[in-house]
Amino acid sequence: MSDEDFMLEDEDFGFEYEEEEGSEEENGIENKYYNAKAQRGDFATAKSEFEQLMKEDQQAGSSDWGFKATKQIIKLCLRERKLEEVLQFYDKMLEYVRSSLVARNYAEKSINNMLERVSVSTNDAFSREFYQRTLDLLKGSSSDRLWLRTSLRLANILLDQKEYAELRELLIKLKRSCEDKDGHLIMERGTQLLEVNSIFLHMYEEQGNSKKLKETYLQCEAVTSAVPHPRIMGYIHKCGGKIHMSERNWAKAQACFFEAFRQYNEAGTDDRVNALKYVLLASMLSESEVNPLSSPEAKAHENDPTIKTITKLVSAYEKRDVHAFEEITKSNETAIAEDSFIVDYISDLRRIFLIQVLEGVAIPYTRVRIKTLAERLCTDVSETEQLLIALILDKRLNASIDQENGVLLMQQETTDMSQYKSLDKWAAKLSALMQSSYGIIG
Repeated sequence: MSDEDFMLEDEDFGFEYEEEEGSEEENGIENKYYNAKAQRGDFATAKSEFEQLMKEDQQAGSSDWGFKATKQIIKLCLRERKLEEVLQFYDKMLEYVRSSLVARNYAEKSINNMLERVSVSTNDAFSREFYQRTLDLLKGSSSDRLWLRTSLRLANILLDQKEYAELRELLIKLKRSCEDKDGHLIMERGTQLLEVNSIFLHMYEEQGNSKKLKETYLQCEAVTSAVPHPRIMGYIHKCGGKIHMSERNWAKAQACFFEAFRQYNEAGTDDRVNALKYVLLASMLSESEVNPLSSPEAKAHENDPTIKTITKLVSAYEKRDVHAFEEITKSNETAIAEDSFIVDYISDLRRIFLIQVLEGVAIPYTRVRIKTLAERLCTDVSETEQLLIALILDKRLNASIDQENGVLLMQQETTDMSQYKSLDKWAAKLSALMQSSYGIIG
């Protein structure tokens, strides 16, 4: 933000406060105000002139020109990063508001503009103090919206500082403001509730509190009358995806991650690429036959370096290429290890991939040595036997194992049995598709 942009706030066109004729003294103060504004390039001169104007205005009865001069000094001090002076003059500005010396709407607009300016500060301690002084002013006021926006800004600061006890207390207050006296959601505050719950989700995720994370996510699912920022919805869906992944519900996880990607993409944030990476992972885990990269919005990010490793795995997965799959996971261990979430499910992915390959390799045989199958999978006999047992128990292979001789014996299926098996497989895939379509937040 340039210094010129930084200083351009609500210009004083005088529509709200213009009188047909002002006194000579008032006109003199007004002229001094605009003369001081013209000196904004010189910090010391402009600040001195605005302070002198504040004194004269106070002697004249404290009109809105003193309030405007105070705002200008705050903006000058922000530009020069003189944060202690910002707080000092912000207190003076708030005193004008407490004393009702300026119109309520204009005062709220001015405070909100100041909050916007402070929101870009990288000094969390300063921002926190600024927001807290604003909230102290708003106690008992009827300005719910300004209190809400200020509280949410403060909540994000507390989250960054990991002040969880204070954050939880503030979030509970914010949540109660969304409910009526009976504890039911006020319909028009659904958007506000999702914003509050998204911060709760951030806190619980950082604390590793999976129980509270799921409870809060389910509360988000229940909200139907809300239109929050897509960035907020993207994060909520991403949390939902992680919850479903922890429960090994791969299809629902894929649906949530794709919705997170779509929302992040709409918001234009970099989080979309990470969400897409999780979509690809969940897609393979759910044994989906549809490549998520076939969708236009996802295909645009196909060559992004961030998801290069996972797209290679998808390619090997689709080709059932065991050698390529193992080579990719071994040669990209460092890249995979950078994302702890991916690391948690690599072993699941490898097992599901090998089961798929093994199923395709074993079906043509009537009997085959397990050692032969192990060689095809580039793994040992013991692991191959465990994978075969899983296929048999899941009724994906109609076979038995001769452990003494290390042989897999396939059972011959009648035509009717084969047809029923195909129908069962088709029904399972249809169920997974329906989960992907409907198992997400509306």
